[in-house]
Amino acid sequence: MTNLTAKAQEHLARYRQPDGLCLYCGRAANHHYPVGPITITICEPDDSGNGETDTHEHEFCRWECLAEWAAVQAGGDFVVSEPAEDLGDDQRSQ
Repeated sequence: MTNLTAKAQEHLARYRQPDGLCLYCGRAANHHYPVGPITITICEPDDSGNGETDTHEHEFCRWECLAEWAAVQAGGDFVVSEPAEDLGDDQRSQ
């Protein structure tokens, strides 16, 4: 069995049971109140065939932390782009 660092063990414990801290950055999940905490629930079918569902609940302090975490889970990178400038009606049709 692989020896995990203390930080990895702490992350796995927080992954299994929310503790009021952001899963991604480790700050208090309500750090950006009233935006946070953002809580998501993931339900996965159990592979053992007994019909039970494996449920994970995660807390994040802001949308950027959720987006960063989701991008990593999907095997990609979170890219922030500047919002498009507000175009006038005459420029939208071009």
